[in-house]
Amino acid sequence: MVTKTGAKNRRAKRAEATVEKDLGKGLDVGTAFIYCAEREKGNIVFRRQRDAFFNIEPGDFTKKMLNKINVKYIEKDGSLYVIGDEAMEMANIFHRELRRPLRKGVISPSEKESLPMIELIIQSVIGRPKCKGEIVYYSVPAAPLDADFDIIYHENIVKRFLEKAGYTPKPINEGMGIIFSELADEEFTGIGISFGAGMVNMCLSYMSVPVVSFSLSKSGDWIDEQVGIALGETASRVCEVKEKSLDLTNVKTQSHIETALAIYYDNLINYVLKSIKQEFDNNPKLPRFTKPVTLVISGGTTMPKGFLVKFNKALSQVKFPMEIGKVKMASSPLHAVARGTLIAAITDQERLEGGPHPSV
Repeated sequence: MVTKTGAKNRRAKRAEATVEKDLGKGLDVGTAFIYCAEREKGNIVFRRQRDAFFNIEPGDFTKKMLNKINVKYIEKDGSLYVIGDEAMEMANIFHRELRRPLRKGVISPSEKESLPMIELIIQSVIGRPKCKGEIVYYSVPAAPLDADFDIIYHENIVKRFLEKAGYTPKPINEGMGIIFSELADEEFTGIGISFGAGMVNMCLSYMSVPVVSFSLSKSGDWIDEQVGIALGETASRVCEVKEKSLDLTNVKTQSHIETALAIYYDNLINYVLKSIKQEFDNNPKLPRFTKPVTLVISGGTTMPKGFLVKFNKALSQVKFPMEIGKVKMASSPLHAVARGTLIAAITDQERLEGGPHPSV
């Protein structure tokens, strides 16, 4: 006969084991970077890999040199592929475009090598599960407003990769990940906007319940592509300038690439805010908020200095159907989605094990 005390003790022991192992992982599956978040001895650690690859001529000498400088690569069907940050460096050296396994937030249909590359990159950041069936929440984009594709294939392919690696995978909206990460003090009520490389994702949440969510197919990559077309540069070169030196507050000493980037940043921000307003205005089921709503922005495209200033200036010209209160940048714009997915995974693991977890 199993007593209530005995069952309670077993649940407590399972919970203790879960805490000691720090079970649960979060995965931000982005177009430019893939981030993994997990806890180690109570502290959150992040790992990342650039979501890119570049093919080079195979050969024993080439492989020897790549091994010597610890460059990640794989061989497939007689070809040699460099992955990660080194892929961008080589693309710029050879003045060729970087290849991406993801495009506009989902697995690229135009890259025949997408599947093995994305699986390898995911494996390189997430590693092995701490136990069989460890829960991992992974980010997925919302349905796009301005593009004719769905996310079903992408969502399920990533799920299969994670199951193959021994995890129990669960998808979560990318914008909701930001809300979990940044709006605990607001009871997970507010607007989260993720300016990624491939897409902008927006989610309006009330008490952790998503109310409105959608994505837009213009974001950081779109900016790079448009600037590259306008100036005759590769998108990889434009991206490098954007990541290393762009200052949106300095318009006097900018290079021609930086000037063009600033122009397209203005265009993107206005496009995003106009789209959000239209969706809010056309939604008859929008909640009636009794107090100002916090808005938090995140993502790699927000990293240039002055982005928040530009965003607030554009926002002041837009009238949403609810009052916007605080507008803030995520505490760590590059890590917010991964942190939010980790919080979801830990919460789910806690429910599964029946015991409390330390706060994240």
